[in-house]
Amino acid sequence: MLIKFFKIINFTQKLNILSVILSLISIVYLIKGFYSLFPTNKEHIDLFFRWQEQQYIYHGYYPYFARKGSNLVIENIGAIDSGGYLPWSFFSGFLFFPPISYPLTRIYHIVLNLICLSILGLFAYNLGKNYHQSYSLFALASVLAISSNSTTISHGQYGLIINAFLIIFYIMLQRNKNIWAGLFLGIAMTKPNISAFYFLIPLSQKRFKTIFVFLIYIIFGTLYILKKTNTHLWLILTDIFKQSNFFTAQGNSLVNLFLPLGISPNNATIILGMLGIIICLTVFYFYRNYSLLTLFAIASIMGRVCFYHLIYDNVMMVFLLLALLELTFKNPHKLNIIVLSIVGITLWIPAKAVNLFPFYEYKIQFIIWILAGVYLLIAQKKS
Repeated sequence: MLIKFFKIINFTQKLNILSVILSLISIVYLIKGFYSLFPTNKEHIDLFFRWQEQQYIYHGYYPYFARKGSNLVIENIGAIDSGGYLPWSFFSGFLFFPPISYPLTRIYHIVLNLICLSILGLFAYNLGKNYHQSYSLFALASVLAISSNSTTISHGQYGLIINAFLIIFYIMLQRNKNIWAGLFLGIAMTKPNISAFYFLIPLSQKRFKTIFVFLIYIIFGTLYILKKTNTHLWLILTDIFKQSNFFTAQGNSLVNLFLPLGISPNNATIILGMLGIIICLTVFYFYRNYSLLTLFAIASIMGRVCFYHLIYDNVMMVFLLLALLELTFKNPHKLNIIVLSIVGITLWIPAKAVNLFPFYEYKIQFIIWILAGVYLLIAQKKS
């Protein structure tokens, strides 16, 4: 009965029904995610680790040297169990983690994530609005219904925040505000395993102002943190290199395919990083005059499969979803709709359901995203 009804209604009506379904899904996901951030919820989340790290910066100590047994440990902050963030990330951390208590930080991040979701939602809505009102509502519902929105919020991760800064970076590039573009990309580089490949877009387009401002931000942020903590860069890099072997092996990326071959996680990351750079520079050069959103989609795919990530970082795939939405809005033929639907389903299904099928999470999911990226490039060229 429902299938018959769905067949007889027109495309706009189908889209409106799907928009309502995805909107309801997004409400459930987001309520679940934000509940974890409330101070009354005592669940131990990654946000606490980021708060700890930044508090040590405020006290003038590099956090990863304040581990259990070290005389640098401050009792009311606690010993550091985390790792992996680079010096400039803590410079950006002054924005994300002001010098306030942890309970207040949880409230601050509720507000921060709501702002970032609003930026994402408005961007998606305006993308669809260029074509049809029903498209704008569907685009809005599609990006908010990504299940890892909930996961990244509940873990207190940077995912949605980084996405918001990358969206602003995108807008600045579109408007040729190259200085501002460099600044926002620099802030987005707080988590390089999400943002690194986006730097290759202004590089391939020879946007020298963007590159210059970006590098100034990274260099100044690094030097400032080194001076504030009275630490040498070599000590930090050595410590990060040791940590990354452990953390990278626990992640979910193509790095995991190298481990059974006896290749270390660090070496696998270097190999994949170099391969990703070659692929991205090639694509960005030959497709430099095509949709900027397509270039963002390719950067998101390469970043997701080449570097260490856990499931909460699937939020970075929003740019692939947005690019496929744009392609389908321009040409709503059957194949575009099918590809969009398949990619959408990989992002909308609950994270717990994904975790039940490791083979899907580690292999099939990546194959779908990579093939969707290839399809996007071919379809862009045709259009």
